[in-house]
Amino acid sequence: MIMLALLTIGCQVEVSAQKLKWNWDGKTLSGNEKIDTYIKTIDTLYNKVQLYVETMDKYKMETIPFVDKVTGKKYEMAYMLDEDGRLVSRGTVNWQCVQAIMQGTNIILDMTNAAILSTNAVSTLPELGLKALKFAKYVKGGPAVISEGTKAIKNVRKRWINNSRIWKDMKVDAIQNPKSINYEKMTDDLAEKLNKCVYIKEVKEFSETKQEGKSESTQIKDMGSALNDIANLQQAEEDARKSNENMDGFDDLMKDGDLGDDEA
Repeated sequence: MIMLALLTIGCQVEVSAQKLKWNWDGKTLSGNEKIDTYIKTIDTLYNKVQLYVETMDKYKMETIPFVDKVTGKKYEMAYMLDEDGRLVSRGTVNWQCVQAIMQGTNIILDMTNAAILSTNAVSTLPELGLKALKFAKYVKGGPAVISEGTKAIKNVRKRWINNSRIWKDMKVDAIQNPKSINYEKMTDDLAEKLNKCVYIKEVKEFSETKQEGKSESTQIKDMGSALNDIANLQQAEEDARKSNENMDGFDDLMKDGDLGDDEA
């Protein structure tokens, strides 16, 4: 009965799909190795989730279907914007795709391993005596961090998996020379930007609508409007170490890319 009472006390951990809170101060420990190891494990996982979501959820992929009004040919264009709305290079997009899937997978595995420790932590609480009341809130909060943190990771990771598939598909048969398309305002600067940051491919039919909240007719632009948007975008400064034009490691990650995501 005492154990049940301890575990039903209001917990300092608040979790939701949008916001995850873990209020351990990083210093207060019980002196019990099992309890303290569990608390520190949950704290590490919480920080990993926060960093992952903040880092990987700030990029936005745009896919734009457009029509050459002169020839009537249909095209699709894909590119990615950073948190400041600036164009990101292909190499950095590829690097981010691989990192997001790989890091997300590793954190989910860490969450699974931590869940095994939860039962042991609960059963160890009576060993703390009077201090059990103080540390029960953290022990109880652990499964909540694991559950909601896993959902948050899977949500971000799943978007990256979907984006990665779109991105790789766009790379296949993409136009090699942007100046070959019918756009009278094509400049050397715009062509260079397109070659570095954008994939454009001719299609027979437009793909299924990918931008939520926008109808297909709203998304379809004429070539001039679509390329003018790109011409007016600034390009993000790139970190050379993130260059990954060939998407090295992508195929191996995608073999297990959907593992467990349907449960999110």
